[in-house]
Amino acid sequence: MNPIVIFGVPDTMIKIWEIIPDIEIMINNIRWRWSKPTVVRVWVDSGGYQIMVKGLNIDLNSVIKRYQSIDGDIFISLDVPPQELCTASEDLVIRNVRNFEALYEKLEDKKIIPVVHCYDSQLVLYSIDVYRSYGVEIIAFGGAVPPSMAKMGKGSRTIPLLALAIVRKAFNGWIHALGIGGTSIIYKALSILKVNSMDSSSWRTKAAYGKVMIPGLGERYVGNQHAKFGRKDLSDDDYKSLEESLRKTSFPYIDNLRNLLKSFRGRAIINAWIMKHFINVTYGNNGYRWLLNYASTYATLSIDELTTMLDNKLKRYRSNVRKN
Repeated sequence: MNPIVIFGVPDTMIKIWEIIPDIEIMINNIRWRWSKPTVVRVWVDSGGYQIMVKGLNIDLNSVIKRYQSIDGDIFISLDVPPQELCTASEDLVIRNVRNFEALYEKLEDKKIIPVVHCYDSQLVLYSIDVYRSYGVEIIAFGGAVPPSMAKMGKGSRTIPLLALAIVRKAFNGWIHALGIGGTSIIYKALSILKVNSMDSSSWRTKAAYGKVMIPGLGERYVGNQHAKFGRKDLSDDDYKSLEESLRKTSFPYIDNLRNLLKSFRGRAIINAWIMKHFINVTYGNNGYRWLLNYASTYATLSIDELTTMLDNKLKRYRSNVRKN
């Protein structure tokens, strides 16, 4: 399965749909103030990620009012992400279920999509049972492999993937991976786990840090300032490889490539094009290829085996956290 890539679009600074019209986009309800773009589908984010990263307190009634005013196709339920890896908090899970139920009941004309995070296995299965009773066709999974989770210690990148595998086994509908990043390795891992779609804003964020994506090579730095994280400058061979890939897919601005690399807007357009056409192309020395081994193993296990493995891993993880 090849997951659909949904492009995170915070504003209309770069109207990427005018360059790549056959895409789906994810807009942020907190910032969006414009009419509905002409795309395949518009997904609307509730702001749950802002809660986790910025510590914002987003009121449910405010989300309801904003959702009523936004023209979209799919609306993500307001979820409060766990502040710990794969929480055992029943209160948090019940709060997220109630948020979904309130949005579902008050916005009957909107398609509300519930969100499941990495919880204890029984809480994951409980959430899915509740949402299935509402006849939902799509479930979103939050925090599969976010950078912030990597700071939580050993296992924080693989345990959420295990929970995602449980969701896949337990739910026969569409599964969307929320804000998971735009790397080819992550895309491959999701493909192995039979995830239907993912969203990413990395086409813009990488461009903002002076980086451009190159199929089969990863990222290269072309900016004039010091890169914030990681850095490998664009070589002549890298440029030729990028140019060849873009030309092969009829990139409309190929004759202006060097100038595009000099600006945030230009790099973002290139990155979006690469994500659209080459996100499934990995490179041999990628440092995260081990994720594919985990995904492949998880995909072969039964739901009973997965739940047992998740609970055992979480038990060891929490024991190590207490010791430290």
